[in-house]
Amino acid sequence: MATKTEKKEALRKEIIDSARVYSSKLAGKHFLYVYGEEYFEVSFPADCFLHLTGVETKLSAKDFYKISKKGNLSNSQFYFSSRYPFANAKKKLPCLKRLPELTNGLVCVLKDMQTIKITYKLSVTNLEFTLGLTENMDKNGKKVNNLFLPMSLRVEDSSVEKSADGEIIDFIFSKDASVAKYDTLLVKDERKTIPKNVQALLNDNFF
Repeated sequence: MATKTEKKEALRKEIIDSARVYSSKLAGKHFLYVYGEEYFEVSFPADCFLHLTGVETKLSAKDFYKISKKGNLSNSQFYFSSRYPFANAKKKLPCLKRLPELTNGLVCVLKDMQTIKITYKLSVTNLEFTLGLTENMDKNGKKVNNLFLPMSLRVEDSSVEKSADGEIIDFIFSKDASVAKYDTLLVKDERKTIPKNVQALLNDNFF
């Protein structure tokens, strides 16, 4: 049976792997989700990574991500608590590594998903795990822009049952955060057409 040290070491490696996936597939990009006539945009900032891991640290969120991405995270730089138990992190981290699946595969949008602490206006799920999204607010609670940010990663729970409504996503587009319009199509329902109200957000090549 693995010792506590060995178990923590295994999680350390999972965090590093997840940070590298987050860095290469998600960070620095925006994703546009379209369903019916509705849509929303998601960004994956560096300082959102820590909260998705399910561990505690005395490092800042940005430093934790930077150190993890470089592979320099040590076992002494993260820990567990009653609020962030070991079992929770162990369950979350394999799914965190698979997070890009929520940007390039068949997913549903959930509305008003309720948890003990918060109601998520929007969430994205593949029915294996769910990403709770929050609006991009500054420290004073003022909306910064229309982007949604990842706030919570939930695994094998009753996210659908806890939501007011859910719909299958028809299209997912992506772009580098530095460019104005979405230029990559990641997911398409062949039976659907792109609604007019998102066309201004897309590169002319799509038309």
